[in-house]
Amino acid sequence: MSDNEPISVKEILIEIKTLSEICVDLAFASLLYSDKLVAEQVLILEEKIDGLYKNLLDRLSVSIKTLNQAEQLRIYYIIGEANNLISDSAADMASLVLLDYDIADELKHIQQHMDQIVDLVRLDEKSCLCGKSEVAADLHDLIGIDVIGIIRSENELLLHYDEVMLAGDLLIFRGPLENVNQFIELVNGRIKSVEEAREKIISEDLDHPKDELKYHQDLLVTMKESAELVVDLAYLYALEDLPEVKNLILTTEDKVDDLQFELIEEVLRLYKQNMMDDKTLIAYLRMADSFEEIADAATKIAFGVTMRHKPYSLLEDVVDDSSEALDYIHVARGSPYIGMTVREAELTDDFFQILALRKKGQYFFFPKDEAKIHLGDALLIKEYSSPEDE
Repeated sequence: MSDNEPISVKEILIEIKTLSEICVDLAFASLLYSDKLVAEQVLILEEKIDGLYKNLLDRLSVSIKTLNQAEQLRIYYIIGEANNLISDSAADMASLVLLDYDIADELKHIQQHMDQIVDLVRLDEKSCLCGKSEVAADLHDLIGIDVIGIIRSENELLLHYDEVMLAGDLLIFRGPLENVNQFIELVNGRIKSVEEAREKIISEDLDHPKDELKYHQDLLVTMKESAELVVDLAYLYALEDLPEVKNLILTTEDKVDDLQFELIEEVLRLYKQNMMDDKTLIAYLRMADSFEEIADAATKIAFGVTMRHKPYSLLEDVVDDSSEALDYIHVARGSPYIGMTVREAELTDDFFQILALRKKGQYFFFPKDEAKIHLGDALLIKEYSSPEDE
């Protein structure tokens, strides 16, 4: 994310996509800690995305001279519109905090059951991270952690990937549940280097949550992860045009719709039985609406490509240069992943997340860490990175 306003269509699209992704993470973080500073920042970013979207429309409009050009550039209109809708949905969730809807205890329990979590931790003066940026510390590549924001004072939130971290900063970070404890130890100064944290992550036994979620909580977790999966699949399909991915998008988006209705029915039942207060009810309804809107917006991206054309390479640049990059890997003969478990593969070289493992034509989403990868399988992976890493 740059200080200067983006001037080209490519720069605008990268900025819009990156900011909308940050908005969703920050919105959840604001709910997790009932943090009004973070919630206000989501609304500020949402307004910035509105401006970028208008700028995008203006620049695309003056580029169109023929109907053929209009068809070629349609996908970029759709990406701008979809990410604008995603940021609107994130702002809707963050606004709950500004209206004093405190559901932090509810969400802290829930997020321990999520594959990727967002959390906050204060940087201790003894930590080796003091005086370094996320990029300089190589946090993502070595331990799969991304610092998506830094709270430096009561009214200052920093979102640059190259921002130097200082003692006393409150770090908003995102990463796999199993890596979080070692990162917190690193931030607290009890682990002396990022390399040491990586070694501990690789060698430690996984400790999965032992307590079960309540039905409405499980529905929310599944809905959130399914909506985010639709976003990932949407960009993959727009890039790769894989027929099986098209079907997955349609079935997953339908699943999100069904989950929304189930969740609404369940929280209303709990409310009527005096097992849920009115503010928690409204918060769940708002989150259900937001995740459904995110999935709908992503579906627009997936089916926005009506033809393969020369400017289409711009879409590849937008996905590769934004904060989340996707790839589809066929495990062919000679692949280093043959015989590895999912967890071992994710920790190989630069860290990535395996969203799905494809075996004999069937997809297994969010596969278990101990699942084996074999010749002929395929991996749907997602990497979180900063534009500065490119």
